[in-house]
Amino acid sequence: MVSGAIGLAAVSCGLLAHARHIAPYRPVVQRIALPLPPGHGHLAELTIGFLSDTHVGPSFSIVDLARACHLLASVRPDLVLLGGDYVSETTRYIDEAAPLLATLVRRAPLGGYAVLGNHDMHRRGEPVAAALRSCGIPVLRDRAARVDTGRSSLWVVGIDETLIARGDPAQAFAAVPPGAAALALWHEPDRAAEAARRGAFAQLSGHTHGGQIRLPRIGALVVPPHGRRFVIGLNHADGMPVYTSRGAGVYRPPLRFNCPPEVTLFTLTAGGAD
Repeated sequence: MVSGAIGLAAVSCGLLAHARHIAPYRPVVQRIALPLPPGHGHLAELTIGFLSDTHVGPSFSIVDLARACHLLASVRPDLVLLGGDYVSETTRYIDEAAPLLATLVRRAPLGGYAVLGNHDMHRRGEPVAAALRSCGIPVLRDRAARVDTGRSSLWVVGIDETLIARGDPAQAFAAVPPGAAALALWHEPDRAAEAARRGAFAQLSGHTHGGQIRLPRIGALVVPPHGRRFVIGLNHADGMPVYTSRGAGVYRPPLRFNCPPEVTLFTLTAGGAD
């Protein structure tokens, strides 16, 4: 009995140590195919790198961010999209993080765009947005950007986060032409149906970290508000794919179990008759 208890305690301590000191810092590349709407097959094979929820701060260092950026750069995406929550606890970390994110964006042939997350919203998000923009990363706050791919146009529609700010999908989609290939970029995933109603063919989100701690048969123990419907991976809102990244970083408690950090590579595929 005593030896069994000691063994169980040793295993528990080992799992806890792995969840705290190893698992949060071993990101993987998640590869996802996203079907294009009919009539936009000329965008097929375009690749989009997605990095979200880096949470640079006390539990996720600038070295850890560099590791995630290098991993995503190594798969050579055509376009990079950044999903918010770049820092934790204080926005002072953005001064270190922004240049690394900018290097990642510059390596992509089509550049990149960012939206803000709820952890970026100190002083209404102005310090974080300003730091990203000063490094050459456009920040989409309820507005869309047209990306000329050389074959046709892809619209990236950035919607402001919804826990602290008041994301306005109607304003964000206002400039998007009817029938355009529009990809929504929205930190929180759960209002994806609003993007679907406005013609987005997919939405990329973060926010939940996949729960960070996922138990077999139970799933995530805790997930944040506005991330309770589409917690992890590929789901659908009114028929539109919505992908929720597990995120590259970690937040309180700084543990990961059965939920590795990720950087994501999306490949656009012909989804209908052209």
